[in-house]
Amino acid sequence: MTVSRNLVGVILCVALALAAGRSRAAERNACGCTQTDSGACICDKKATCGCPGQCEPRGCEAQRERTFQRELDAETRKAREADRQHATPKDEASPKAAPATTAAPRPVRDMTSLQQKELVRLLDLYFAAHPDARSASAGNLRNQIQPPANRR
Repeated sequence: MTVSRNLVGVILCVALALAAGRSRAAERNACGCTQTDSGACICDKKATCGCPGQCEPRGCEAQRERTFQRELDAETRKAREADRQHATPKDEASPKAAPATTAAPRPVRDMTSLQQKELVRLLDLYFAAHPDARSASAGNLRNQIQPPANRR
């Protein structure tokens, strides 16, 4: 009788231990990290990035930001190169015209990454308020947004 009670007790303990192990494994996300009840993030040594918004190893957000900046710089370079290639044949085909008597054009400056982020944020806010403006060109948007006193 006591042997069977002890056996039932042992089986019950083993079942509870297995269930506790499964619940811990269920808490681990695809990156290999576990978030504790206190909100702390505990990651395995082989944890990887790839779970934005969830518990992930340190440095993943900075790594994503660097990757995004590299992609943005590469696309910007491609666009500039495409503009140069398209502008060159037009200039060669047409004769050089006399310089216009208007004011000298402003020099073009490269935007910093902070300025680019701010521009994207402002455009998102503007398009959220004016969804029909998404189909307008940049020049038309500039004329619509710019105050009348500053228009040229």
